[in-house]
Amino acid sequence: MASEATQSSEGKKEIDGFASAPLQGDSKEPVAWFSFSRCVGPGLLACLADTDAGCLMVAAQSGAKWGYSLGLLQLLLIPVLFAAQELTVRLGVYTQMGHAGCIKQYFGTRTAWFTTTLLAAEGVLATVSEMSGIAAVMELWGMTRLVGTLVAAVTVVTTVFLCKYRQIEVIGITLGLFELTFVVTMVYFHPSPSEIFAGLFTFHFDESEYLKLYAANMGAVIMPFMIYFQQSAVVARRLSVKEVAGERAQTFLGCCLTQLIMIATIVTYAASRAKNLSSISDMHMALVPVFGILWGKVLISMALIGGSLCATFVVSLAASWAICDTAGWDDAFSVDLGPTEAPYFYGVFLCIVLIGVGILQTGVGIVTLNVFIELVNGLLMPIVIGLLFVMACSDMLPAHVRVVGTYKVVLGILFLVCSATTFGAGVSSLLYPDYVPPVRTPPGLFLPILPEVPKGPMLTMGF
Repeated sequence: MASEATQSSEGKKEIDGFASAPLQGDSKEPVAWFSFSRCVGPGLLACLADTDAGCLMVAAQSGAKWGYSLGLLQLLLIPVLFAAQELTVRLGVYTQMGHAGCIKQYFGTRTAWFTTTLLAAEGVLATVSEMSGIAAVMELWGMTRLVGTLVAAVTVVTTVFLCKYRQIEVIGITLGLFELTFVVTMVYFHPSPSEIFAGLFTFHFDESEYLKLYAANMGAVIMPFMIYFQQSAVVARRLSVKEVAGERAQTFLGCCLTQLIMIATIVTYAASRAKNLSSISDMHMALVPVFGILWGKVLISMALIGGSLCATFVVSLAASWAICDTAGWDDAFSVDLGPTEAPYFYGVFLCIVLIGVGILQTGVGIVTLNVFIELVNGLLMPIVIGLLFVMACSDMLPAHVRVVGTYKVVLGILFLVCSATTFGAGVSSLLYPDYVPPVRTPPGLFLPILPEVPKGPMLTMGF
């Protein structure tokens, strides 16, 4: 009878999809949920990078255009984001391979190179996007585009070359936490709770612009580079089976924080009564009535620079790990070695950053470039999330941690909806280039969704 009970219990765990080998959370040892080590990890870094400057501007325009309406969506997307990132923890810990390495082993070298090539393209272009965001903030302070780009590049390259992974992680998370400045602005604007509650349940699905922004918010939830980064970072961090529970906890914390930041940004700009935001200067001016010119500028700068630098670390490292995994260069712990000990890893990383800097300085049309980023995102995200799902349900994982049963069905449906939405947003950005891309648009250009694109000169911050 005891044996049957044990088997029944194990069966229930498999159906739930969250079972694992003996974890720290399953032991009788006290769990220090609020310890620093549990609050800082790959999951938190990946999630904070997801709320980069472009996504913050999506949220700002959401609040300015549609009030509190899109806040409920941000809440509902928390479990979707967590579900995807949690699968990378399982695969990373139990296979001890990065995401590209797992794809290569399970699907073959051709599939691995196809997805890695797309990710590398996204990594370079996303680096351009993040650096252009930092440059735009610098211009708000009267500096030049070149200064902003060099500050970003030197900061990221110096940190990666001189620090070990654990230190990079702490620096990236510290920068990402500056995005919480929008929580401060939300509190200071004193939004009416009754208005927020009513706004959460007010929808405008009959408006085409609302639907585009709705899709943009969904498409911004699971970025391909997050999947690649967290799985490789879990391996680089040398997380063991006993630490899976802690990594899940801080991943959930990261998912909640990143969505809190998005909601806070929406509420801030809805409460500011800003009617339309066309540049970072407009975002700044919306804060001036409450914070004044100087402090408004400081708060905007902290959030956007912090988010952009955090995301630059993640996208560049994710692409470097993926390329090296697929090519079989160096090893999973290259970031803890010096450049002379892991020349391929550091060489690939440096190339990604330098190519990004070079593209940004050529005067290339950033809006056109971001249209292509949207297309790559739209194509890559369904592939990445699909391969992740298949591998998490396969014999790559032990039976007790494999995704099965009801959880498998629910997860498959959620991923399918998000993939279709992101793919549609990416293709739409290619078919309708007159609209500014809804996701990952760099600050200083247009905000993501505008009712009408002017026929005259573009509203930019010096681009």
